[in-house]
Amino acid sequence: MKSEDQNSKGTWQIIYKSEMPAYIEPANKIFRGEYLSAINDLNNLLLSTDYSDIKTLSMLHINLMQAYFKIRETNPKNSEQFMFHAKEALKYGHNTGLAPYRLIVGFEKQNKINKAIEVCEIVTADEYKFSIYGYKQKPEFIERLKKLELRNRKIQDSCLEPFCTEHERNMIIKNSNIKQE
Repeated sequence: MKSEDQNSKGTWQIIYKSEMPAYIEPANKIFRGEYLSAINDLNNLLLSTDYSDIKTLSMLHINLMQAYFKIRETNPKNSEQFMFHAKEALKYGHNTGLAPYRLIVGFEKQNKINKAIEVCEIVTADEYKFSIYGYKQKPEFIERLKKLELRNRKIQDSCLEPFCTEHERNMIIKNSNIKQE
């Protein structure tokens, strides 16, 4: 972000210029359709990011999720990758609703309704906080949860493997309360 001010001569000068986070350029590559290049850049950034920097980790994972999602049809491993990075984005506090939405739809397509329900239960918990700038909000997930529970009664999902451990669930909820800038 930059702020400009007009000096006494009537010309503009920059008085403040903030540094752009390193993940912005790879995110722009995703927007331009340069998915493989973005994935390469984001993975390199991920390797050099301190694991205490959860805000950056959240953004790296959500962008990796988006890039892999865009190319999911080209290789079955890409679907696994976008699901993995969606979960990681949630764990590191990405709380716009995009990651759980992608996970739920992905699990539904795999007929893993129990996992989709579990994701809904996590993000509809009272302790889970959505960003005010979110893609989706809690009421949408409450409705989705109701539909998933009805669907599960009809088809009886045989996948009993949980979406996440109790530790991961607690991490998702705790980190959803960290303000993302």
